Amino acid sequence: MELSQALSFIRPALISTSSFLHHPAWFFLSALALVLATSVFFKEQKRLPFLASAVAIALLLGFSSKQFFQETRPCLVAEGKIPCPQDYSLPSMHSLVAFTIALVAVGTRSFPFYLLFALFVAFSRIYLGVHTSVEVAAGLALSFFSCVLAELLFKHCGLEIPPSVLLRHGLGRLPPGSSSKVGDWLERR
Repeated sequence: MELSQALSFIRPALISTSSFLHHPAWFFLSALALVLATSVFFKEQKRLPFLASAVAIALLLGFSSKQFFQETRPCLVAEGKIPCPQDYSLPSMHSLVAFTIALVAVGTRSFPFYLLFALFVAFSRIYLGVHTSVEVAAGLALSFFSCVLAELLFKHCGLEIPPSVLLRHGLGRLPPGSSSKVGDWLERR
């Protein structure tokens, strides 16, 4: 009985916080405030240009994917906890941006804060009924791709990638002993 009473106090707070973050302007302001506060507190401002690039790429990929897949929202089929948005749902843009911010911060002292924020955002999208777990997972997958594309963009433009950015991938590298025209072209770059 005590657990249900405790949950009855949590549920309204969860709905109000999730609803607050649902509005894009409040979500982006909250994310920006978190990024600025943790960057100043932990002295991690050097990675902000890379983070901004990764988020911009994530937004481009997310909006393009929504138009390509044109997946209807789950709240059109089963009523959600808030009014159903009228745009497409695949991928979850909120999750995409939140996970992109968290991925750029892997290995830094601010990472736990970003990870908690991203997990709460992902949970709230499903909890409110505006996304499915697959749509949230698609946002996570695109966030990895956004970070890799931001790294390739920085390398191509000759910009310094902050040492705190710990992306591990083999994009653009060939196995030892193999050769191809594309591989030769990438090595000359």
